[in-house]
Amino acid sequence: MKIVLSKTMGYCNGVSRALDLAEQAIEEAKGRELPVYSLGKLIHNRQVCEHFRDEGLEEIAHPEGHDTGVVILRAHGIPDRLRSEFVDAGFTLIDATCPVVKRNLRLIAKYSKTHSILVVGHKGHPESIAMQGVMVEGSVCPSILLCTVEDVRALPKGRSYAVFVQTTFDQQLWTEIRSALVERTQTGSEMFFVNEICPNSINRRQAVIELAEQCDAVVVIGGKESANTRALYTLALEMGKPAWHIEDASHVVPEMYEYATLGVTAGASTPSSLIDEVVQRLQQE
Repeated sequence: MKIVLSKTMGYCNGVSRALDLAEQAIEEAKGRELPVYSLGKLIHNRQVCEHFRDEGLEEIAHPEGHDTGVVILRAHGIPDRLRSEFVDAGFTLIDATCPVVKRNLRLIAKYSKTHSILVVGHKGHPESIAMQGVMVEGSVCPSILLCTVEDVRALPKGRSYAVFVQTTFDQQLWTEIRSALVERTQTGSEMFFVNEICPNSINRRQAVIELAEQCDAVVVIGGKESANTRALYTLALEMGKPAWHIEDASHVVPEMYEYATLGVTAGASTPSSLIDEVVQRLQQE
C-alpha cells in the first residue's frame, strides 16, 4: 500500500501560538505558586489536553468555585462578559485567542453600531459563542446565528446586515448560506460580508481535494470535537472516497489496508507526533 500525505495538515499558526502561550502560563503559575487553568478545552485534541492536564493545567468554565490563579483563554475566543468575570475575580489572563478571531471580534463591536450582526457558525461552537458575546458600552451586541440555509429564510427583511462567519466553518455550507444571503438583497436587505473562512482552513481543504483525487481512500486524523477536522472528513466523503475520521493510531482498522493508495491528512489541532504514529502503524502491514 502506498501512503500519500496531504501537503497541508497539522497545527495552524493560531493553535501553535495557543500552545506556546499555555506553556508560558504554566511556567508563570509555577513561579508565582498559583493554580493554572484553561478556559474550556485549550484546543480540540484529547491527547494534547491530557498532556497539559498532566502539567497541571486544569480545565474550568467559570471563575466561581476556583482559587484565583492564571487562566489561559483558548484560541476560539471568549465572550466579553465571561472575560470580565475572570478579571473582576482577580485572575491573571493570558489571551491565546487566534489573531484572526480577535480581529473579527473587534469588527463585530465596530459594525454593531451601524448594522444588524449575523454570525454564520456551528451552534455551541466556542468561536460562535465568543462572536455572539461581544459587548459594547456594557451590553451584548444583538446578533442572529445562522447555521443552515433555512435559517436565512427567517431573517427580517429591509435591514442592513454585517455578516461574520466562523473561521473554521464548512466551506461548502458557507458558500450556500452566502448565496442565500445575497438573494435576500433582492427583498430590500443589505449584506456586508466582513470576513471569510480562515485562509489556512481553505488551503487545508483544497489540499484534501487534491489528495482525494490521487488516492483510493483517505484517513483524517484529529479530535472528534474539532470542527475543521470533521469538515476535512466530510469533504473526503463528498469527493466519493471511503474515509475514516480517527483520533490516533489505535483507531487504525484493517479496512484501510484494502486500498492501493491511501491518503492521510489531519486537522489544525492535530500534533505531528500523532500523525507520525498513525503513518507508522499503517506502514507496519
